[in-house]
Amino acid sequence: MILTVFILAVLLIGWFVPRPIVGRVDGAAGIWAGSLVALLCGVGSIWAGATAVEAMGLGDAKTEFERGFNAWKIMLFIAPASALHRRRRDQRERG
Repeated sequence: MILTVFILAVLLIGWFVPRPIVGRVDGAAGIWAGSLVALLCGVGSIWAGATAVEAMGLGDAKTEFERGFNAWKIMLFIAPASALHRRRRDQRERG
């Protein structure tokens, strides 16, 4: 169940975090910055989740972090895809 929470968190972070950054930073730098921020937020959320799981006595933090990190790898595809989607939508709207 904890892995499911990690996967859901990673999907949400990977989709929503890069979008506002891409909207504010022009060019390829916005895509890179948005993706990087999303990846870092994802690692932070996985670490915080693993620490919380250990604090609640539901498992070992190292094991949960490793499971969460496997879920985090999904963001390697989702974050750049979300950033590119936002960039292309903005370009279409501008004309």
